[in-house]
Amino acid sequence: MATHRISLLGANTIPDTTGRAFFEPYSVKATNDIFRHLVGVLNDPAAAQAHGFYGQFPIPKNYVGTVSIIVVWTTTATTGNFRSRFQYRAVGGDDTESLDQATFQETVSVTDAAPSAANERMEASFTLTAGNLAVDDSVTFLYERLDDTGVDTLAAAVTIHDILCQYNDA
Repeated sequence: MATHRISLLGANTIPDTTGRAFFEPYSVKATNDIFRHLVGVLNDPAAAQAHGFYGQFPIPKNYVGTVSIIVVWTTTATTGNFRSRFQYRAVGGDDTESLDQATFQETVSVTDAAPSAANERMEASFTLTAGNLAVDDSVTFLYERLDDTGVDTLAAAVTIHDILCQYNDA
């Protein structure tokens, strides 16, 4: 058995319409202008406000279970907590399930503390219900920064370097 990670960021990922989630070159927020790859930005939320990115990805052929979502992030802040959630629905089969769903199948949230120094690589991990997913499912998702309970106390933008689906194979 091996553990795999696949990136969920790409052409199927778009920001919501709040204007508080967007993509920009990393050189805009980074101190050094050497690395200019595209990153997602989640601005500091107002009270009870959520904003984030929509996307879609397929469940790989070698998937057998133990699935989690790993968000690789950083910020310039060194104090406070970053709260986010991952909501999704897996749709499978051939001519059996609608891709036009009205609800999420599962919602998971996590709170992660600020890095000990600005721009350090951080990972926030969400554990999904493995039984919700099957090989070849199309998974549509919404990943958001939120302050639903006053827990997000990180007073700065968060930079998203990657969103990964981590799973085990046979």
